Formats: sequence, C-alpha cells, structure tokens
Amino acid sequence: MYNRSEGFFKGYQDLELFFQIWENPKARGTVIITHGHGEHSESYHRLIKAFENDSWTFYGWDLRGHGRSGGKRGYVGEFDEYCKDYKIFLDQVLSEEKVRKGPVILYCHSMGGLIQLKTMLRNPDIPCDAIVISAPFLGLSMPVPMIKAKGAGLMNKLMPTITMDNELENKMLTRDPDVIREYEQDPLRHTRVSPGAFLGFLESFDYVVPRANEIKKPALFILPENDPIVSTPVSKSFYERLGSSRKEIYIYPEAKHELINDINRQTVFADIKKFFDSVLESK
Repeated sequence: MYNRSEGFFKGYQDLELFFQIWENPKARGTVIITHGHGEHSESYHRLIKAFENDSWTFYGWDLRGHGRSGGKRGYVGEFDEYCKDYKIFLDQVLSEEKVRKGPVILYCHSMGGLIQLKTMLRNPDIPCDAIVISAPFLGLSMPVPMIKAKGAGLMNKLMPTITMDNELENKMLTRDPDVIREYEQDPLRHTRVSPGAFLGFLESFDYVVPRANEIKKPALFILPENDPIVSTPVSKSFYERLGSSRKEIYIYPEAKHELINDINRQTVFADIKKFFDSVLESK
C-alpha cells in the first residue's frame, strides 16, 4: 500500500508545478515519471497500481501547461522550458536521502521521452541507474498539416501565445473503450500546442536523434509496432545506436501509443517489472 502525497515546486521562471509521490514504505528504489504531451501524472495510476506490492516508490510531475501545473494549456515559449523544469524537479527529488539510498529509474513517455533524453544529453552527470523509454517522441508518424508547418515560424513571431489543436484522437492512444471514455471525461487532458513548442520539437529532434551513442545508462525501450503518433522506425534506429552496454527492447504488435493504458497493458507491466527487477539485482 502506498502513502500518497502531493505538492508544488517552483520550475523555470518560478512557475508553480505540481508533483505527487506514491511512497512504498518497503521501497528499495525510486521511479521518476515524466508524462507525454496532453496528459498528466495521474495518467499513470494503472502502472503504479501494478507495482503496489513491489519494491518501488514513484514520483510523478505535471509539465507546465498540463494537469494541475501552472501555465496556459499546451503553451511554452520554447521547448527547453520543459527541460529546465525537469532538471529542477530531478535535482529536488535526487537530493532526498531516502531516494539516494537505492537505485533510481527515470521513466518517460512520448514527449516526456524527448524531454528526458535531451536533458540527459545536456547533463550527463545526472545520478540515475537506468532509464525506461516508452514510445519516445523522436519523430512523427502522422503528417502535420502544411499550413501549420509553414505558419508556425510566422505565428511564433506574431502570436507566440496562440495554441493550436494537435490533431490527436483518443483512439490513437488506446484500444480500450473504458480508457477512451475516461479520457473523454478527464478535464485535465488537452490537445493544444503552441508554435514555440512545435518549432522546439523539430530543433530537439535534430539535437537528440544523432546523439544516441552518448546515452550510456542501462535502458529499456517499449514501443508499439506501428505507433499512429510517433515514429517507431526512428525510435528503433535510436535504440540500435544507443551507447548503453545493457539495453532491452519490446515491440508490441497492434498496440496504440499509450502502452500502459492499452488492452495489452498486463504484458507491458510484466516486461517493465522484469527490467525493474534486474536493476535491483544489479545493485
């Protein structure tokens, strides 16, 4: 049984950002979750519930403009604001004595993967023991409407705080009708993105994707075989070029983008647990 708590921390430029902790009194290690675009930390309750009787304490946070954090929904002036917030949160969590006593795993999904990888590349001394990368946003599999692609630069100059719909549908995220209904009724989910975020995606792809060999931590990649949102081929290529001496990959046929909330999630949980257990054993 977890002891759940929540609070706020000051991110980049002192924006109030939400976080929550699911503390396991018998924990031997810590998992820090960074969610994807449009979702929030509460979207991981199924994953966290699956490890309720295991050996981990979980930390989750809501990106700026997401969930219960401050900021306009979907807005950043530039993508690196997410990375700066993430580094502040990591520094806060990793400074805790109880966290330092055991292994730390950095878990990320989708845009959270781009944030985590970019932050790790810029801060190679982050003291973590392993990473889990779920359907990372390293390239798009769905086409961006031409008017948005060409107009993003102009809008970023003329109307930088405007946000646009990201064209995503809940059926791209999961095949589970109950989860889709949950998403439809979730007031904290959104589909907005700012021009600065969009341009930052492209710049961050160019920065992160060629540097896979610089990531040295033990790594688990979990990918839908044909992700309808992000590019699975780019993610597989990135994985193959990872500099990690120990790495594993699982690819799930027919799965949608949010693997831990799809109908095959029990299989996904079991695969994650094997990796988590191996991290504990290595320590």
